[in-house]
Amino acid sequence: MLKFIKFLLGVVISFSCLANNGLHLNKISFPTGVIKLTNSVKQQASDIYTNLPERNFTRIKILGFGEENNTKSVAIKLAKKRAFLIRDFFLRIGCSGKDVKIDLAGVPFLILFKPKAKYSVSGKISLDNIEQQCFTIETKKQSFFETEGGSFFVFQAHSFETKYGMPLIKNMNICIWEFQKKKDMIVSQVSSSVKNEVLETASTFYIQCYQGDEEVKLKEGKNYKIYLNRDKDIDGFKAYYGKVRDGNLVWIEDKRSNTYFSMLDQVEIRKSKNKKVDSLQIFKMDKDTFKQKKALLLSGKKMGWINCDRTVNIEIPSDLDVILDSINNEYTVRLVLHNKNAIIPGLASSNFINFYKFSKIPSGQLAYLLAYRECGEGYMLAHSQVMIGFIKSINLKPEYKTKQEFEYLIDSFLN
Repeated sequence: MLKFIKFLLGVVISFSCLANNGLHLNKISFPTGVIKLTNSVKQQASDIYTNLPERNFTRIKILGFGEENNTKSVAIKLAKKRAFLIRDFFLRIGCSGKDVKIDLAGVPFLILFKPKAKYSVSGKISLDNIEQQCFTIETKKQSFFETEGGSFFVFQAHSFETKYGMPLIKNMNICIWEFQKKKDMIVSQVSSSVKNEVLETASTFYIQCYQGDEEVKLKEGKNYKIYLNRDKDIDGFKAYYGKVRDGNLVWIEDKRSNTYFSMLDQVEIRKSKNKKVDSLQIFKMDKDTFKQKKALLLSGKKMGWINCDRTVNIEIPSDLDVILDSINNEYTVRLVLHNKNAIIPGLASSNFINFYKFSKIPSGQLAYLLAYRECGEGYMLAHSQVMIGFIKSINLKPEYKTKQEFEYLIDSFLN
């Protein structure tokens, strides 16, 4: 009786596992005698993975047309070689090695598991395609400079120290990457948004400070001013500081920061114009011109990544799926709002190398969709104009563009 109960319990558990895991049976057929991934074979493998529900297994039998009369040893040899090819294909489209197993008992076959998809920000930050601006300042005196984008940085005296906490007494260098155009953020694969929020940026910077070859830092309790080149529509902006995780930025709001309109400090301007320091000779406008200059003032409390952002109000959120045709590599996917300086990152699926999605984006907004990756001396690029909310899914096929064509194209319709 006890054995019968155990048997029934085993049957119930087996059926339960099959119901939860949905064990599927599939096959992939190769042309006679062929041991390579033909387009037909890749399509069969791709279809199996596409149609396999998440958190389900499939057993894949490997066959060859017209090979029924092969000896068992020949069949095993062919199936083994083909199994490794198909496994490599699944790994290339984004499958994890632990989810694609080869059973070598008898005639080899594949066991494929499809986990629940995880999503991560597509692309990796690259500063190689944007020019840095470097300035020399006096650490013992109040110093400031103007960037090419028209922003003024003002540093208090005695604001910096070494990584060991020693105060600096000599001149130091400040290098800044300034993202003044949408194109700058695109080519550097930088985005302005965070999880579940779309951020509009007034300006974005990456700042590094050195004395000689040694990196230095801002003293605790010290801050610096950035007069941003923005003279209207400044409500709601805050300072955000960026942390790099897995090659991408995570923006964290400084809830205590405030931004407001301010005139450039005339006392500071006059003091700087009387100094004979090369980095301060950039002030070429006369005082009457400065009196008319109004800017958005941001107080910075950290070096590294800093953003002046505000949250975009999303009354009706929408989702958008992006499918890239005929690709074998990951792409950077971005959605750029037409009337706001907002760069929204597409999320890459861990299950499909060609599938990306956007969640909780503002309906009714005109936007430009870009999918791109560097390729040799140029880029593979797919792009489209979309009205968010009117479509839920879009298919794009990337095409090769030279670097000049790529930059001209995105500059022409983004700025």
